Amino acid sequence: MIRRSTLSRVVVACALLLAGCAKQSVTAAKPPTPAEAFMNTIAAANKRAEAGDYLGADRILADFALKSRGTDDATEISFWRALYMVDPSNKTASIPEGLRAIDIYLSTPGAKMYKPQALVLKRTAQSVQALKNAQIAPKISGRDTVYVTREEEIAALKDQLAKANAELDRIKKRLANPER
Repeated sequence: MIRRSTLSRVVVACALLLAGCAKQSVTAAKPPTPAEAFMNTIAAANKRAEAGDYLGADRILADFALKSRGTDDATEISFWRALYMVDPSNKTASIPEGLRAIDIYLSTPGAKMYKPQALVLKRTAQSVQALKNAQIAPKISGRDTVYVTREEEIAALKDQLAKANAELDRIKKRLANPER
């Protein structure tokens, strides 16, 4: 009888040990798959961008690209970095920088997932840049100038008259002393 109780205790102990090991293996965290890591990175960068922290979003994306160097996911991250660069809310980047980043993404041989979106984004950014450049028209002086107020027009006309009078005085002096 003593043997049976000892044997049953050993069996119970083994069963508890196996149950404990099985429970640990179920609860052990498995590393995320590459697709999950990519999507988690995009989600984290989106949260930062929505909060206005474009530098933080870019840092998250750049870190992922470095860790995943040589993978398809790292190649696709460059699209997201370019996307945030051309966002009008991003005060730390510019459209020309974003266009260069889009061109780099489009010229990368492995880039394929967001290629159609990148082409649309490039055309949109180019249109925005063209509109911005058209708004910055140089101020034309002279007769074709459009003045906002009458006082500005009068001041410009007085300035032109003074310049014309100065030129006439210079010509008179030159004609008076032809030896010079």
